[in-house]
Amino acid sequence: MSIDVEWPDRRRDVLEALELLESEPPLLPSNGSDPRWPDLANAVHWLVDDTVWDQIDPTESIGEILRTGTEATAIRVVVSAVIDVAKRQGPAAPDSSWFGDPGWQRVRELARVAIEAMRE
Repeated sequence: MSIDVEWPDRRRDVLEALELLESEPPLLPSNGSDPRWPDLANAVHWLVDDTVWDQIDPTESIGEILRTGTEATAIRVVVSAVIDVAKRQGPAAPDSSWFGDPGWQRVRELARVAIEAMRE
């Protein structure tokens, strides 16, 4: 049984962020920035900063943004993988560095799992 969430717009932002993280990185323009919307910076911001899932367990967001413990578990591991990339690359690194990070493929795989969990 699915329960409604208190903040459906934030849930939609999380899903959009995950979809960007899961997708094939784009060919980057000469400035090296992701041309999509949301772009990489906003996707990371929506997933990590807006939710503070780097500081609190996603289970605390069940009923607000997430519906189930399965979603929370999937989000927990993808946020951890994004933070690992952020620690290696730094927030000021160009998007191409993030996309080229050895952990980026793992971020993509975990984002796919989280999307599947949130769409069940």
